[in-house]
Parts: sequence; structure tokens; C-alpha cells
Amino acid sequence: MPLIVKPTRQGSALGVKVVASQAEVPAAMVSAFSYDDGCCWSVRRGRELAVSVLGSEALPIVEAIPHESDVFDSSRYEIGRTRFVCPAELTAEDSIAVTETALRAYEALGCSGFSRVDVMLGAGGPEVLEVNAIPGLTDTSLLPQAAEAAGMEFEQLVERILELALQRAAAAVSP
Repeated sequence: MPLIVKPTRQGSALGVKVVASQAEVPAAMVSAFSYDDGCCWSVRRGRELAVSVLGSEALPIVEAIPHESDVFDSSRYEIGRTRFVCPAELTAEDSIAVTETALRAYEALGCSGFSRVDVMLGAGGPEVLEVNAIPGLTDTSLLPQAAEAAGMEFEQLVERILELALQRAAAAVSP
């Protein structure tokens, strides 16, 4: 303990519950099942990082640092409950390892256009937590924060996403 219970196929932190005791597990599972027909749990510890990928290029890494707990949960949707650092303050070695891990996951899953790869950086190195194939574009979303850190205005980000989609569509109909 603590355990992190999460819907198997649900993106972001929706349905994620942190349980501190065995007695809390059933309620956490019921919550997870309200989002999906499966759930998983984890005891990973480390720094919670997000690598947004645009085309085949990784944007600056974002670190999510929750204020009230040491786990990234649904508090990320409440402005002010999670601090985001972008670019994340990592050693050059860790930054390269996290970025390479994220790009390998993006490519292995056949992602295109844009996505976000969530990574836990622990003592054993980076581990992929999930790949969000359609990351959010809201005020609390990480992709726009990463794009801004890369010097890209929100409008430019949206234009680039549309360009990538049009390129993919054109390639699909070309002989």
C-alpha cells in the first residue's frame, strides 16, 4: 500500500483512486468499473512525467507535481491542486532516457499526428504508464503546456495538428 487503481482503458486520471488500505480496494474498483469493464492497479513510485509527441518530434517534458498527495490523480483537473513544471527539471541523461522511451512507445503503437506518453521515472529508469492517443487541449492539459514551452502558440499547435492530419489523409489516398 498505497495502491493505485485505474480503469484499464480510460485515459487521463479519470477513475483513478489511491487506496491506503485493503478496506478501500472494493470502492476503488467500483469507481474504476464505472469507467471501463476492467481495472488494473500499480504501486509504481517516481516522478510523473508527460512527453507530448507532435509528428515524430518530442516536445519539452512536463512534470506533474500534486500539492496534496504524492500521486497524480483526478486533482489534476482542479486548477491549483497540481503544479506543472515544463520543461521538467531533469538531468540530461534522464531527459534523453524519458524522451527516447516515449518516442519508442509512440512508434511501437503506430501513433501518428499527436499524442502524449505518460512516463514514471523511478529508480529503475523510465516506465511507460500509458499513451494517450487523443490528449486534451484545455487550460489544464499538458500538450498545450509543452507546445508553449517549445515556443508554439496554441493556434500554431492546432494548425500543426491539422497539417499532420491532412498529410496523413493525402498519403492514404495517393497511389
